Amino acid sequence: MALAAPSPAGGSRRWPAALLLAVTAFAAPAHADPASATLAPFLDAVAACAGRSDLTLAVIGVEPGQTALSREQAEEVRLAVESRLQATGRVRLAAAADVVRIKALREGTTGLSGPEAEAQIRQAFAGDASVFLVEPRRAGETAALRLQAITRSAACKATSEPMIVPIRVGAGVADVDAVMEGAVKALGQAAPSASAIEVCPFVAEGGHSTCAGVLTDRLLIALDAEARSANRILKGARLDVRRRPPGTACTGPLTARGRFLPEQGPGRDRQAWLELEFERDGAVLAPTGRRRIGIGGLGCDPTPRPFLDHLAATARTDGGRLTVAATATPFAAGQRLEMRIESRAQQALYCWVVAPDETAFVALPVRGNAASLAPLKAGEAQRYPRGYGLDEIVAGAPFENLFACFGVEGGLPPDLAGRWLAAAPGADAEAKLLQPPEVLDLLEKIRATPGVTEAAARIVVR
Repeated sequence: MALAAPSPAGGSRRWPAALLLAVTAFAAPAHADPASATLAPFLDAVAACAGRSDLTLAVIGVEPGQTALSREQAEEVRLAVESRLQATGRVRLAAAADVVRIKALREGTTGLSGPEAEAQIRQAFAGDASVFLVEPRRAGETAALRLQAITRSAACKATSEPMIVPIRVGAGVADVDAVMEGAVKALGQAAPSASAIEVCPFVAEGGHSTCAGVLTDRLLIALDAEARSANRILKGARLDVRRRPPGTACTGPLTARGRFLPEQGPGRDRQAWLELEFERDGAVLAPTGRRRIGIGGLGCDPTPRPFLDHLAATARTDGGRLTVAATATPFAAGQRLEMRIESRAQQALYCWVVAPDETAFVALPVRGNAASLAPLKAGEAQRYPRGYGLDEIVAGAPFENLFACFGVEGGLPPDLAGRWLAAAPGADAEAKLLQPPEVLDLLEKIRATPGVTEAAARIVVR
């Protein structure tokens, strides 16, 4: 028995069959990182200083004049601290210490004007507080230090208890950037006349991991450095580096393909492997083979998750400014399906139903439906589909999907809003089934929209 979808003009529609898929058991949740747990009092103090619980922190690093750590060790420690802060689930990181990398990447791949560069630098330092690593002391392969956060107004500061951070990767473990640079150098030797390369997003083994995106970024930085090298500039040997959109076929005369293989187990200081190879006309060039890497300094979550789990875990929730909940968990066959949406700020809503196979269809807004096109006001709650005057949805065969919403004050940029509405249901048409490449591309672009917030809830029928 298929599931009837709401229709703005009466009658009933069918939700696409691809979205009515049963999901295998959820991935086991990652165990808490003990080192991250020690940060709770510090983050509580920073939140009290900032006057908000959802924190954006800029980790600046150690003081320039310190002599306990070398420049390379200081950077490794900074990245490890970023990773532990992010592992708490309470912090969003600003890119204050990565401005040079961002500027080099954007200038080399997309072109960056002076005003745009200045705006990005200002944005990189935007946050509730800057975090400095103070009193570093080295003991063998570890460093002891404290975190000191100072708010943007400099009116309040918070200092952590001492923290122990490793400053070297173990034996046989390669530095990620060194692997990337070595692979790019080998590519230059194997294909010295290459003028363009398509970089495919890294793929995580066993599911989706945020570390795959970080590794893709690191490869882009290494390729951009090669494109801007003095040797190429003197020879006039241009190298165009292009990043393929997520979910699209990786094609081109010369492509880069990578895999991230996380080590199973608790904690974010564990190790993993990466594989990277370049391919030209079907021939593999400069493969790295499987290289063991340390991931403590990557600032990402290595845990591989099924798509729906990954989507929910990486959502930009922004302190609960938008919430979504199912009126029953699970729903029983024959029961009316309904979602409750509540907003703490006035914002336009864009909701979709996403399936485990990475397909989706737009649920809100509905073209021609004034209620669904109007922004949700601060403190307002709405029910989908009944609150929008749409036909009820009755649970049928067992399935599991994700109902996810984006909230944007003032709405999405015109190009994104146009793409979203083109796939939305209307009086004269059903919602368009979005395929994985378009789902992943929309997700990436909408999440990059300033001020966007997200909320999601499972739709489970048993």
